[in-house]
Amino acid sequence: MELQAAEPVTTDTTTSGEDTPAPKHTIPPSTKITPDAPTYIPTGFAARREGWTAPFLSSPVNEPPHPMEMCRAIMVEFELDPEAARAAVPDPLVWEEGTTGVAIIGDNRQMPTSQKFQEGMILLQVRFGDMVGTYVPYIWTSTDEALIAARDVSGRPKAICEHNELEVMGSLVKGKIVRRGETMMRASVTLEHPAELKELPFSRDWLSVRKIQMPESGRPALKQVIHHPTGEGFKLHSMWRGRGFVEFPGQSFSAVHELKPGKMVNAWMIEMGWMLGWGKILWENWVPATQP
Repeated sequence: MELQAAEPVTTDTTTSGEDTPAPKHTIPPSTKITPDAPTYIPTGFAARREGWTAPFLSSPVNEPPHPMEMCRAIMVEFELDPEAARAAVPDPLVWEEGTTGVAIIGDNRQMPTSQKFQEGMILLQVRFGDMVGTYVPYIWTSTDEALIAARDVSGRPKAICEHNELEVMGSLVKGKIVRRGETMMRASVTLEHPAELKELPFSRDWLSVRKIQMPESGRPALKQVIHHPTGEGFKLHSMWRGRGFVEFPGQSFSAVHELKPGKMVNAWMIEMGWMLGWGKILWENWVPATQP
């Protein structure tokens, strides 16, 4: 799937009773930057030193696909601060006005590099031209293998967190994301009824923005919008709905608390697996290395 625009695509959004008007946004056409084939192919001794990522001879990750064999997660849908949601989404994506956020905390097994790790994230619905997808402005993981693969390859802004696991007591499932001793997110779900995938309020078309800085001063940065569909190989093992709660206590090194969860809308516990394969570059341009 590739979005190409001969003319800029304008997104004209309106607010849902908010005092702050939603921005009007124009997406410039994509520039073809990355080639379709290698421009240099190492041979001989040089080829033996070509790794997927540093360190060359003992890479912590391998190339896609990365099969998520099992994810056991709680999900809480919540109303959020619109201004903070707009600010959390990088250009050229824009927050889909009036949509809710989803907080997820899960215990994962993603072979072959991450047999066991915790992951937490916030999902927002975003628009890219005429496409609506899911964007992750905040995401934490407890292993560097999962961090490197997602951040370097897929463009998701992962940071390391301490390892915790979901706690299950009767019908209550709870979890927390802790980074450097600070609680980034705390969530719980009390299960009540069986549920179905169609209830989930987010798209399985995932959009990420990868900005690659150059090491030389004055050089522009490469910015890409990447699309990952997650429908391939999807397996649902169990799904339950109930009452949920989420909070972002707040600290100095993350702005996640600015989303200010309000009303809790829905909550689920889900056990599932999927295949995370190669993505597709939808848009790319050279942009300023830093904004004024």
